[in-house]
Amino acid sequence: MNISFRTFCLLALTVASAVACKREDPVAAPQPAAVATPAGAPEANPVDATSVVDNTPAATEAATVDSKAIAGSFSDGESVLELRADGSYVQTLNAAGVAVSSDGAWSGHGGNGLLLDPSSKSAEDVSFEIVSNDELRTDKGTRVFKRVAGR
Repeated sequence: MNISFRTFCLLALTVASAVACKREDPVAAPQPAAVATPAGAPEANPVDATSVVDNTPAATEAATVDSKAIAGSFSDGESVLELRADGSYVQTLNAAGVAVSSDGAWSGHGGNGLLLDPSSKSAEDVSFEIVSNDELRTDKGTRVFKRVAGR
């Protein structure tokens, strides 16, 4: 069999890229043995290799918002935000004596963040910082929403 150098190189690159792209099944991958940290020693800060290779946030940075604990009504004195445990929300903004309502879905992001995704495609997403299960702040910290009791 006589093939040209160019054909050989293209074939070699194709095989190399196919091998490089193949991933192991994460369920079947062997797990490293746990290493005990000596008493009083600071805990190791492991690197999430998947996040480095895929350029995605590490698993420890994933949103961990308890939807049942955060669900409820919040107000900044003028506006009311109702977060529902099913991931939906209703927000009523009061400006110049006019009430405007919007609804959509909410989700956690960035560990202590909350993102409102309005149903209306003309409305923009809104970010909040979760200070506690009883206090939210807008992404720039200009407005503070506190839990409203009894709603």
